[in-house]
Amino acid sequence: MNIGELVTVKTIERKKDFEEKATPYSVEIRLLSCVQQGDIESLITQIKNLDSLIVMGRMSDDELTQYKYMAVSTITLATRYAIQGGLSENKAYEFADRVIKTIDKLTSKDEILQCTGIEIIKLTEDVKRNKKNPEFSPHIRNCIKYINENLSQKISVSSAANYCGISSDYLSQVFKKEIGENLSAYILRQKLEKAKILLLKGVNEKEICNEAGFSSQTYFITAFKRFYNMTPSEYIKITKASN
Repeated sequence: MNIGELVTVKTIERKKDFEEKATPYSVEIRLLSCVQQGDIESLITQIKNLDSLIVMGRMSDDELTQYKYMAVSTITLATRYAIQGGLSENKAYEFADRVIKTIDKLTSKDEILQCTGIEIIKLTEDVKRNKKNPEFSPHIRNCIKYINENLSQKISVSSAANYCGISSDYLSQVFKKEIGENLSAYILRQKLEKAKILLLKGVNEKEICNEAGFSSQTYFITAFKRFYNMTPSEYIKITKASN
């Protein structure tokens, strides 16, 4: 797939001089959520549905540097979502370092676009493989599998520990060591990421509570605001305003 033939990038010099808005946040979320889920087919579909245009603000007076900045920021965001999708931090950061060094050496805008697109697809493939065979200890692999398969249910540290056949304290300790995040926080974040996707699909908050396993709308709204500094309704307004 030739990314350069599918996508054109336009720079906004001064926002008041252009009718175009920056590429919507909702588009960014849809793309990055594909990375997080390891969904290569949907990622390629989203890339093809970019309406052939990415609009971004001016970051450099040099056009080649402008493209490199865009590519680096895209790779950085994709890396974070890959980690949220279960890819190990070491592998994700090694990927980012390698790709950014490659981008730095490129000498044309088409090369930068092509490299960025191909590498994000490769990263998504890594996430997909990792979901099938996580690069963690057996207990943590089982724990992540349990969480991914039960996001619509109430998940607690104790229920995950029971599934893994170990104590809650031991699972929490090992999970923090291998993943770098508290297990309870990881569970909640996975549920909230699923909720974000559902919000963009137009699912109402009550249905989201059922599909993402939240005990109440109040708890869902409170948790969403704590993680993203905005309520679900504010998130919807922002993404719609960007379109």
